[in-house]
Amino acid sequence: MSASPLSNVVFRLSTSELTGEINLKPEAWRILSQVDGARTLSEIAQRIGMDMATAQRVAESLLQARILEVAAGTLAPVRATVDATFFNQLSIELARAVGPLAPVILEDAVAALGEKQESFPRERLADLIERVSEEIRDPARRLRFQQVMLEAIRKL
Repeated sequence: MSASPLSNVVFRLSTSELTGEINLKPEAWRILSQVDGARTLSEIAQRIGMDMATAQRVAESLLQARILEVAAGTLAPVRATVDATFFNQLSIELARAVGPLAPVILEDAVAALGEKQESFPRERLADLIERVSEEIRDPARRLRFQQVMLEAIRKL
């Protein structure tokens, strides 16, 4: 069995300001109590008696919630990102649905998710499509937009 992509990553508590309500499960608290900016996730999992798959799942959710961040000088996990071609298609399709405000809507949605277009993670595409879809008032246009974007995601 190969090591998890996060097993050798060292985390620290995030310096980002947390927004909104946060509910953590006991296993998240167990990991957070051991994060010190020096131990790897594998060391933490071993120390608290947690299997690596669970530790990775919890760490990924804490990363996404911006509660944890990768400690400086350590290897960050490789995340699949979306290229400019996809964003161009997204922008064109959104413009068909909402008109000239599409670039502003897209930029705001990416920022609201705490991401950047240049390094937008593929695993957050559904969140992005859902967020920009909310701006399409006409139900038929919204449905068409979502169908086209679903097909574009499948081709990635």
